[in-house]
Amino acid sequence: MATKKRMTVPDFDPPQTIRADAFYGIPLDPEQLAFANAIWDRGNDIVFCNARAGTGKTTIAAGVANLLRQARLYDNIVYIMSPYGERKQGYLPGSQTEKSSVYFEAFYQALITCNMNPTTDINTDSMVNQKNGTGFITCITDTFLRGTNLDNAVVILDEAQNFSASQLKKVLTRIGSHSKVIVIGHDKQCDMEHPQQSGFLRYMEHFRGCERAACCTLTQNHRGWISNHADNLEE
Repeated sequence: MATKKRMTVPDFDPPQTIRADAFYGIPLDPEQLAFANAIWDRGNDIVFCNARAGTGKTTIAAGVANLLRQARLYDNIVYIMSPYGERKQGYLPGSQTEKSSVYFEAFYQALITCNMNPTTDINTDSMVNQKNGTGFITCITDTFLRGTNLDNAVVILDEAQNFSASQLKKVLTRIGSHSKVIVIGHDKQCDMEHPQQSGFLRYMEHFRGCERAACCTLTQNHRGWISNHADNLEE
């Protein structure tokens, strides 16, 4: 039986496109603007982005996800990382949040850049933010994902080059009918022991050409010459 898409009334009249000079005070280059608008486009259910270091991919994904939530097109944001093949994560001491938080630092910084507050906006094991009604972001590694249904959310898969094909399948097959997925990574920065096992490019090509999918590339490293020069060395 087909599932109806959830209909909501936006808090404001959403513009058709995002402007380069109106994104949290962050100027966007042409590639970044194209990526932001690919996510913003209501016709795209999944957006892949192969992006170099320093291109702002996580910040753009987090910022547009928040705009979609503010427009009441989705209720939640789910941020998913892979712990780089560290399958013993479950044996680490502490709560699920404490075990996983080390992998989310870049995302926390992206939230701050986009005027969000990780302390109040992210749901944790304590459930305080849920009870207070401030939490709308869930951060999780794929280790704890099995059995989860991801619906009515903007789902961000970060550092996707470190997901195997089976790990990406585990995540993508849990996406509900009313969710938007953003898959970001860089094929040249795989931390897996056997990079050829990465499923990132494989799934990007699998979805390329699908009617409700988009594929983007970010090539301009904005961090500075040291970061650029280091990234240009082929391993």
